[in-house]
Amino acid sequence: MTDQINRKDLQVILEVNRKAVEIETVVAEQNEEIIAQLEKARETQLDQDIKINKMITANQEVKLDKILTMSEEISRSLFRFQVLWITGILGIIAQVISMFFFKK
Repeated sequence: MTDQINRKDLQVILEVNRKAVEIETVVAEQNEEIIAQLEKARETQLDQDIKINKMITANQEVKLDKILTMSEEISRSLFRFQVLWITGILGIIAQVISMFFFKK
């Protein structure tokens, strides 16, 4: 009778082990699918990051070009202002000098 119990116990244990192996196989397959999806999501994220970085770089270049253009325009305007200012000052100095020399 102990042999029968042992055989029945062994059969139950073997069946439980078979089921456990089946479950572990299914879980391993699911884990592989999850890993594949995560890798795909990571690649997509990296592609998006690259696209965003390219857009940011292009945008920064456009802004930098605008800033350089504005800087050049400001420099020209300042130069014109300086020329006009110096011309005005020289005109005033010339008038003051002429007033003193021609006053006699």
